[in-house]
Amino acid sequence: MTRALATVLAMLFLFAGSTPAAQAQPADTGGVQDTPSGPLTANDRELLVKVRQAGLWEMPMGELTATKASNARVKQIGKMIMLDHMMLDAATKKAAAQLGVTIPDVPSPAQQSWMEEINALEGDAFDQAFVARLRAAHGQVFLFVSKVRSQTRNDVIRPFAQAGVDVVMKHMTLLESTGLAGDSAFAEPVPAGGIVNATLASGEGPNMWVILTVTAAGAVLTVLLLRVLRPRRAVR
Repeated sequence: MTRALATVLAMLFLFAGSTPAAQAQPADTGGVQDTPSGPLTANDRELLVKVRQAGLWEMPMGELTATKASNARVKQIGKMIMLDHMMLDAATKKAAAQLGVTIPDVPSPAQQSWMEEINALEGDAFDQAFVARLRAAHGQVFLFVSKVRSQTRNDVIRPFAQAGVDVVMKHMTLLESTGLAGDSAFAEPVPAGGIVNATLASGEGPNMWVILTVTAAGAVLTVLLLRVLRPRRAVR
């Protein structure tokens, strides 16, 4: 995990506990709840659920690359994804507890099927399935996280969504840099039934320019987030 991203997630984790706790309320299916940190919509609550579920399957899959991946770059990216989600998961739990939102403890059925599919593979087949499944899942959740970031009026959810955008964008770019993201990596993710068209790009290595760009973008976002999270001075 880059130092910049670690700083973002650490600050987010602290921020989640720095404001008065919201009264826990049942998360209804649609209405807007009033909280000390601002209105909390159904999409705001769903963001916490989706990020939690993403971590529940991506953390163990990232860890699995250490023993199952044949590609050194896939192992490196798997470890980054695992560590990033460990930090993001801690922030998710903190924000959910503060806002009275119930989050899941197990991956969704589709995610469980992807875990079983990937876990059953070895070597190059494992690498291809890992990259394809995670890239497809990241592409789907990125749209939702971005929507919440643009629409939320809650002061806890806003920096959380921003960190989510940062993490998901970083992971998509890194997964693509392996050269293993075939057609299925850009399709709508569906329950496991076999990865097709996830072909190895012969002779292609990671694009170092892309990796450096992601790192630089993370640093810029860190500065922006620190400005958002900086306590405002009381006006006398």
